Amino acid sequence: MNDDLKGIANRKKQNVLMWTMLIIALVQMPALALTPAIHLIQTQAFPEKTLAQVQTVMGLSNLVWPLTSIVVAFLINRGKVTKKGAVVFGLVLLFVTGIFALLQHTFFWNLIALSVLLGISCGGFVTNAFGLLFDNFDDETRQKVAGYQTSSINLGGILFSLAGGVLATMIWYGGYLILLLGLPVAVLAFITVPYYKSPSAKISGDYTEKSKLNPRIFYYAAIAFLFMMIYAACGANISTHIDKLGNSATSGILVAVQMGGGVVSGLFFGRLSDKFGDMVMVFACTAVFIGYLFIGLFSSSLVMITIGIFLAGTSLSIMLPRCIYSVSTLVDKSNSATATVIISSIAPSLGGFLSPIVFTNLTVALAGESTVFRYLFLSGVVLVFGLTIALLTHRRTKKEKALAA
Repeated sequence: MNDDLKGIANRKKQNVLMWTMLIIALVQMPALALTPAIHLIQTQAFPEKTLAQVQTVMGLSNLVWPLTSIVVAFLINRGKVTKKGAVVFGLVLLFVTGIFALLQHTFFWNLIALSVLLGISCGGFVTNAFGLLFDNFDDETRQKVAGYQTSSINLGGILFSLAGGVLATMIWYGGYLILLLGLPVAVLAFITVPYYKSPSAKISGDYTEKSKLNPRIFYYAAIAFLFMMIYAACGANISTHIDKLGNSATSGILVAVQMGGGVVSGLFFGRLSDKFGDMVMVFACTAVFIGYLFIGLFSSSLVMITIGIFLAGTSLSIMLPRCIYSVSTLVDKSNSATATVIISSIAPSLGGFLSPIVFTNLTVALAGESTVFRYLFLSGVVLVFGLTIALLTHRRTKKEKALAA
């Protein structure tokens, strides 16, 4: 009877934690509240700056994010802070970023400071929210929750992009004000997230030597990095791409549609991942390939662009959850903090940061400011990327079957 009661209590705790993680996931893509305003910021707020400069500064958070995550992971592994503390700190700083935008938004350095604050915030709470998934659920539940979590991230992205697009038509920094939601979520996390220290921390009577990282973690990290370089270009260029078809509010709607694609695919991720394994990553690349073709080839049709951006959006809730889930099967509690930083912070964040630096500047050099060429060029890049993943996955599967035989 006591065991049954303990089992029920544990399930209730897991359910509460799961719902907390899903609510935290709603605010895990704050940059999407800002994306619809990129064209407006470049042409009206800071017209002396180029599009690539504005994109790079607004993407600066993707550089600060992994650096912060590394520091936080180091402190977690040394027992100086807990994952709960890191999550709460990051969410509170998200709120502070919104306050800063309200008070300081006149100079270009303000935009830089906002990106730095946002990067520190995400480095605290986003990475360790995924770490809670690694530490508190078994393999079967983890795969299911990973899909739900990504759907929640995309749902939050929809809400952020819609609200950000509308607010940007009123004031260019309007999207930053949505970050004020960080405070109530921080309070929820403080109440419900369990307090525990990493087993690799030198705690009296509870010290376990840290396990070495499996080399395959870096394979999935490389995939996440390259994928986010390609995927981030979609939202970063859409406001400029549809300049003659709509305004910031229209851009916000399109980014919301992109996130809507992620919500839908995330609901089916668990079953797809279980059936197809790593080959689902090829499906994600195919979705981006077709989506970018639609966006580039039908640049004068808002309907076709909407279809294309929805298809591209479905890829996010397939690719990243698969990478994260695969890594979660390769770690234990002693090295999960480090692995989490690599797969959910360093790899995707650096990919997002380098995306405009590489692809915007490269396509400008090849074909000028044409966003049509940019989307078509990226469709070719993601096609090659998907074929490479398919080849590597096939070879590994064949090798594993041979070893099993």
